[in-house]
Amino acid sequence: MYEDSVMTLCLSFFEVTHPQRLHYGLYNQGNTCHLNSVLQVLFVTTDFHDRLDQKSKYTDKELMRIFEKLKETTCRTENIAKAFEIKNVNQQSDAAECLQFILQKVTPRASEVFQGELTYSTKCSKGHIINDETNPFWTLPMPLKDIHDSTFSLERGFERIFETTRFSGDNMVYCNECERTTEATSGCEMTKFPPNLILLLKRFDFDYSTMSHFKSDCCVEVPHVLQRKNKKYKLYGMVNHMGSLGGGHHTATILSNEDNTWYECNDDYVIKVKEPFAQTRIHNSCTAYLLLYRASRSQRDEGRERQDETSHLDQRMGHKVEHKRQIRESAREKENRQAQDREERDKESFRHPYRGEEGHPEHGRKDWSVTRDQHRAPVETDVFLHKKQHTAYSSKHHPYSRTMPDKRTQMRRNGEDRDPEQPCKRLADILKNPFVIGAIIVVGVLAIAVILIPVLLPYRPTTMAETP
Repeated sequence: MYEDSVMTLCLSFFEVTHPQRLHYGLYNQGNTCHLNSVLQVLFVTTDFHDRLDQKSKYTDKELMRIFEKLKETTCRTENIAKAFEIKNVNQQSDAAECLQFILQKVTPRASEVFQGELTYSTKCSKGHIINDETNPFWTLPMPLKDIHDSTFSLERGFERIFETTRFSGDNMVYCNECERTTEATSGCEMTKFPPNLILLLKRFDFDYSTMSHFKSDCCVEVPHVLQRKNKKYKLYGMVNHMGSLGGGHHTATILSNEDNTWYECNDDYVIKVKEPFAQTRIHNSCTAYLLLYRASRSQRDEGRERQDETSHLDQRMGHKVEHKRQIRESAREKENRQAQDREERDKESFRHPYRGEEGHPEHGRKDWSVTRDQHRAPVETDVFLHKKQHTAYSSKHHPYSRTMPDKRTQMRRNGEDRDPEQPCKRLADILKNPFVIGAIIVVGVLAIAVILIPVLLPYRPTTMAETP
């Protein structure tokens, strides 16, 4: 007791203090290392937990609480696991799925800091838009199984996403505007750059040749700076996975916002990363799984970002306007072709129906028709061939023509096309009427009564004695 008091007095006198820790860890409940790693990278994403709404959802409240506690001490994760409905803490889980689940649970305003947009477009050789589709994303997957080198370059893989594909030969596509199969080009462009870009290295994939799942342990060249056009991203967080397909362990490597130092977070054990990691431009890693990049915030970049967004919006609007213009032109061309076809059919309708000779408005013109089995015979045409001409075309398409009545219509007019079963059908329809059925029943009852009453009542002849 006396020694403790003396030590306290000496420390207060010489003002000896221990250095304060800038980062703390999270206790592992069993197999919750995936949750701990995701929480660590979200903790250094300041614009994410600044947008959490305490009044919106239970998950937002728990995230805000644990982020506040992480600034002071090592935290437990029972409440946050309960908020995210993690019931079996001893079960192996995936960090990417955990991050996706958290972004779905929190308020949309908070998840927007990771949201970007990719636009997939396909154009024919004449510039007609065949397909134009925009999809939002939170994580951008990077396939690793198609590489031929032992080391995967993240920069080349990132640029490979935006390469253009050409369709020709047997792979030509159909264009509705051209109304035929034609050569086309297809490509992808990031029309909305997210404030924080998440890249998912697809180490866990499926091999169709062996029909089995596998994990890739290839070395990945992770650059500290990633650039696309005028947009620059800087690495600030990684989630690592050590182990096999069946099980393993997750850790987090984060860049501190306080002292700009890299830390390795292994559950509740947090240490500083060695200096070569921060000094090198590219970091080679065989365990990197999730990579988080933050967009640079300089005024020049913000101005370029606004210009890029404006240009992308103008480009998208231009594509839509061009697409609508092409649709209008195509519709106009179709109308012109239909009008020309109608004019040609109208001209044909004024030709004679037998020999195709030009009609004449005079009444009673003769036409000499010749067939193989018949001799020449004069045929009198007693119709006017001025505006209303008997043709085989419908009057809907030809307002100045009328249709010849067919044989069945002519027989119906003459009364020759009568159905012999039609009276039976009419009688059946009449008998279906309930009033007719009731009347028949009443008449039948009365008839039976008239017949049976004389039979049932005995006949009593009158005699002379009974007469008064």
